[in-house]
Amino acid sequence: MLLRILFTLLLGSLGGLLFATIHSPLPWLLGALVTTVICNMLGVKNLWIPSWFRQAGLTVIGITLGLRMTSEIVDTMMGHVGLMLITTILTILISLVNAWIFYKICRVDGITAIFSNIPGGLSEMVSVGQMAGGNQQVITIFHSIRAISVVLCTPYLVLPTHAAIQTATTEHVLGIGQTVMILVAGLIGALIASRCYIPAPFLLGALLVTALISMNTSLVGESPALPSILVQGAQIFIGVSIGLGFKREDIVKNRRFFLFGLMHSLFLFVMVIVLAIGISYVTATDIVTAILATVPGGLAEMSLTALATGADPLLVTAFHLFRLVLVLTLFSFGARAWTNYHSRIKQPKETSA
Repeated sequence: MLLRILFTLLLGSLGGLLFATIHSPLPWLLGALVTTVICNMLGVKNLWIPSWFRQAGLTVIGITLGLRMTSEIVDTMMGHVGLMLITTILTILISLVNAWIFYKICRVDGITAIFSNIPGGLSEMVSVGQMAGGNQQVITIFHSIRAISVVLCTPYLVLPTHAAIQTATTEHVLGIGQTVMILVAGLIGALIASRCYIPAPFLLGALLVTALISMNTSLVGESPALPSILVQGAQIFIGVSIGLGFKREDIVKNRRFFLFGLMHSLFLFVMVIVLAIGISYVTATDIVTAILATVPGGLAEMSLTALATGADPLLVTAFHLFRLVLVLTLFSFGARAWTNYHSRIKQPKETSA
């Protein structure tokens, strides 16, 4: 077991090193992801890491974001609530158009079509979709394709602004004692959030606790930052975890759904980019921040991309969190109502029989 973990992380680390050497944006995440996917496609055996590696990576990213939180940033985020709602509703409508096309052409059931196309988090949408009676494997394929394609394409889309990260900063790297303290605090926050069923608990729990410490105490000083090796390691953990979800046998077995999933992911990606350009034009928001806030990628992955490209990572996090909570709330209740409705229909038939 330990050898499998070390082998998998070694491959991911080598991929990250290669991407860093060629000066790719977000090299440790993208390099680990691409290497893992390629190895999976080539049939390399014994690739595996426990789920808590991804959780550890998300916790580190949450701490990184929390250390950047200030009262001014909180005010800015609160001022964008209306825009977050409009953006989320438009994204859902575009996704429903995608779902309708999938339903008509591939002749799948409506529940599977809807939950395959609504961007609300891979594990969350698979779980809720399965509860409503959808096809778990098809839903998983669509969301895996969307996650990987968006994570791979987005950093290169905003690559022309990548030089922004070279601007001078006044961040200071935390010492060993401060780092251990903030890691423990972030972990406690992540564990509490997971017990409270908060969406993306390991990222958001760590973010909230770290933000409270950073904004209300002097324990971490001014403009603190974690050592870069921790952030790079977190990216490798997340990249490998995403890549391991891409199974060769699933693609071979569901080639037709794979192709449709890829086309629908690209369609949604293009439409949301158009939406982001419109938002940037109307609200004078930085174009890179608008793109990263609206594209249907993972919360952690887009926040990391914002960190790497000089965009506003906390505003990006707020947009994705708002969409995640709204989508999960709406579609969880919808799935429950649908299941209850069908169970009530079946009961009279069984009684009469």
